[in-house]
Amino acid sequence: RPSYEEMLRFYSYYKQATAGGCQGPRPGFWDPIGRYKWDAWHSLGGMSKEEAMAAYVAEMKKVAQKVTG
Repeated sequence: RPSYEEMLRFYSYYKQATAGGCQGPRPGFWDPIGRYKWDAWHSLGGMSKEEAMAAYVAEMKKVAQKVTG
């Protein structure tokens, strides 16, 4: 099973590839999971959708190798 950090990277690459850059406000104090997700997505900055798709696939390959290797 992927680690929590790996899952956040998958989430951020997916959001960047499907919705573009993070535009909304950061979730509030009472939504820590939303804040972690927002931070991960926001950290990608101006990464293009194509770059995000490639990064998602690369991350998937890395995690798959860890599991099978």
